[in-house]
Amino acid sequence: MPRRNVVSWTTMVSGYVHNNHVDVARKLFEVMPEKNEVSWTAMLIGYTQCGRLEEASELFHAMPDKSVVACNAIILGYGQNGEVAKAREVFDNMRERDDRTWSAMIKVYERKGFELEALDLFTLMQRESVRPNFPSLISVLSVCGSLASLDYGRQIHAQLVRNQFDHDVYVASVLMTMYVKCGNLVKANRVFNRFAAKDIVMWNSMITGYAQYGLGEKALQVFQEMCTLGISPDEITFIGVLSACSYSGKVEKGLEIFETMKSKYQVEPRTEHYACMVDLLGRAGKVKEAMDLIKKMPVEADAIVWGALLGACRQHMKLDLAEVAAKKLTELEPNKAGPYVLLSNIYASQGRWHDVAELRKNMRTRSVSKSPGCSWIEVEKNVHMFTGGESTGHPDHAMIMRMLEKLGVLLREAGYCPDASFVLHDVEEEEKAHSLGYHSEKLAIAYGLLKVPQGMPIRVMKNLRVCGDCHSAIKLISKVMGREVILRDANRFHHFKDGLCSCRDYW
Repeated sequence: MPRRNVVSWTTMVSGYVHNNHVDVARKLFEVMPEKNEVSWTAMLIGYTQCGRLEEASELFHAMPDKSVVACNAIILGYGQNGEVAKAREVFDNMRERDDRTWSAMIKVYERKGFELEALDLFTLMQRESVRPNFPSLISVLSVCGSLASLDYGRQIHAQLVRNQFDHDVYVASVLMTMYVKCGNLVKANRVFNRFAAKDIVMWNSMITGYAQYGLGEKALQVFQEMCTLGISPDEITFIGVLSACSYSGKVEKGLEIFETMKSKYQVEPRTEHYACMVDLLGRAGKVKEAMDLIKKMPVEADAIVWGALLGACRQHMKLDLAEVAAKKLTELEPNKAGPYVLLSNIYASQGRWHDVAELRKNMRTRSVSKSPGCSWIEVEKNVHMFTGGESTGHPDHAMIMRMLEKLGVLLREAGYCPDASFVLHDVEEEEKAHSLGYHSEKLAIAYGLLKVPQGMPIRVMKNLRVCGDCHSAIKLISKVMGREVILRDANRFHHFKDGLCSCRDYW
């Protein structure tokens, strides 16, 4: 070209960036006689897309004029690399923002586990009269599922309907996942039934939802209907189906489906499917058979497989195999506390406090710390979080303690006896019982009893598996208080009503 203007230079830079030749683009960029805004932004996007955040950051700070598009790109770049605070700093310093700016920051929070911050920002976005776009609504829906924030989820669903986004199959899948995670299977099923042309994600969501609730028959019915309609199941489908068999004690059916995965459905069993089978056998007390299956696996057993075996050993008090599983887990994941805690539970239940002390010493030596039990509940679109113990900074702390005292009296009158095997300390029985009374899920439920209107279910989430003592106590709470409690723990849902649980104590 005899003459190259700013447009032709920018086109070349953008073209090289678009085709992932960022270094060539940079050489052209450096010798451009005149840089306009578009070329700066093109280079910045190129660096963020290929993960070269340091160079993207340097370029961003050198930009004479930081456009909204450039700011949006660097926010997402920081977010993808875990630099959440830097992303928020850029967001806060922007003179003007568009809907994609808000969406980008909300997405960063959602993807990196800052769910409460994502909800706060979404609320601020609406307060500033910025109309939520499609990506921001999808991000907030995912957050609602993670936090089991049903009220917020319903609000987002209504906005999707108003904007006519709800006819999209992808949106339907995300909506179903949100309702399933919030423990509202009726609503999830309603969304599912509205669509004639369902994709595999929707079928899988429904199967998984029923599985997590312990409704094995329902999950298998959906699976059968799916196959009858000629829809081929995939790997995720079988994780849901095998989990459904495991959670509902359908051992023979689970074995039958597992055996036909490859021959009938052309799906090669993966490590996750073997983990489901180990869990299936282990829950049913067939711990030796579960160990035999691990030995026969064509692939190396991972932490999920050994974790399933260790959980079964805890449930059925198989100390010899528990020690084998725990050893394997500490080799595979040396910094995770799970195997130490489960083995400690087994030792503690047998009064082997010396072994408990040794395990705790090993944890300290390896700098392994146990994740604290944490539960949360949504009340009037605010999420309230609780950790175990009497001390809490919650503004209604005194009321919660009084409710717990009241519950303690009612439960004892109903025949409740604390199961001290779930306390990992060598202390007096009275002190053990006292400790059990302040597990995080009990605090959250006590708050729910105070704040959730009569007739409405109390929905609680917990980051760990609910302990056996709390499970027994919550069954009685549902009876003596006449309230439904829906608890989602790290593994599954428990729906407590009239002194019974949907898991039928098989968990």
